[in-house]
Amino acid sequence: MKIDFSQPRFTGARFDEHTLPVDVARDLAAYERLIVELAKHLYLLEHPERQRVPKGFEAGFRLDIERIDAGSAKPMLALVMAGALALQGGEKDYFERARDLVAECIAAPIVALPEAFPKELLGHFNQFGRSLRADEALELPVQGDGNPARLTQEKRKQLVLAADQVYEREISLNGYIEEVDFAKSSFRLKPADNSPAVVIPMPDSFHNMARAYGGRQRHQISVVGVGAYDSYERLQKVISIESLEVTKNYAISARLDEISQLENGWFEGGGLAPNADRLSPVSEKLIADYPEKLPIPLIVSKQDGNLLLEWKVEGDPSLDIDLTNLQASYHAFGADEEDVERDFNLDAAGWQSLFAFLNENIKVQQA
Repeated sequence: MKIDFSQPRFTGARFDEHTLPVDVARDLAAYERLIVELAKHLYLLEHPERQRVPKGFEAGFRLDIERIDAGSAKPMLALVMAGALALQGGEKDYFERARDLVAECIAAPIVALPEAFPKELLGHFNQFGRSLRADEALELPVQGDGNPARLTQEKRKQLVLAADQVYEREISLNGYIEEVDFAKSSFRLKPADNSPAVVIPMPDSFHNMARAYGGRQRHQISVVGVGAYDSYERLQKVISIESLEVTKNYAISARLDEISQLENGWFEGGGLAPNADRLSPVSEKLIADYPEKLPIPLIVSKQDGNLLLEWKVEGDPSLDIDLTNLQASYHAFGADEEDVERDFNLDAAGWQSLFAFLNENIKVQQA
């Protein structure tokens, strides 16, 4: 047996094509879970003599996406009933009441939430609506009211904090690994914005990466997951991790990305943009194999479309990279102000020779 049950409406730029992003499907699954838990609560409230709902009460209930209608994205959720639930009929009413109570809860002011909605279930809004972005909303019809209930980032936060001191939302952090605790399978991330360090749980598969990049500030770790925040938007704890990515030599990578976006005429109407096909392999080599002990150079795009690397150390060393011919020319001042010069072909062997030469000739001043 299948009947139309609910039709949420997603609003925002992502839904203008009347399609539903895959990550939003998690909200619908969380909506289904909330309705099930609320229906069970309503049933037990009216049957105090019972400790559990009837067998098959939950298993017989399922929501399927039947279609997606126009008007931003409006997935029609069909109630698929099976077994005892389909036969008894009356139990279906608890799910419909739960559906209406969820909408009523979202529509109500935080100071006047419906008494029938138990506080212990407000934590489900940690999952329901988590994928919504700042300019988006999920709307649910409200019985007897022409105005829909609107679930937004802010309303979801308020609903959870009405019953708890923290709420959950997605996080995206960038920084470097300050310290690793292999016994607890975690590391301390120092964010790039200089905010307080955060303990990040890590899977076993990341242990080797943590060993390789722990304590090295030049390599950036990007973290995506779920965190717990207080009402002042202060991160209290990282709960789970969806992805951990490492960008080697982040300052070099970021600067070369900027240079790759240049267009002809970038310098006062003149200046050639670097050739993208030539720049790409040079960038990859500099990011991947730049010597660990050397300071990060200043990287400049020259008006002729080539690159210049400069180090602010003794001798003012610099490296001109000709992207057209894939050659590099090193220059520095020696101890007696004599010129130190050397050229390199940037093939595989040439890159190896270049990095070895830079390691030997760029002298880092000791603190």
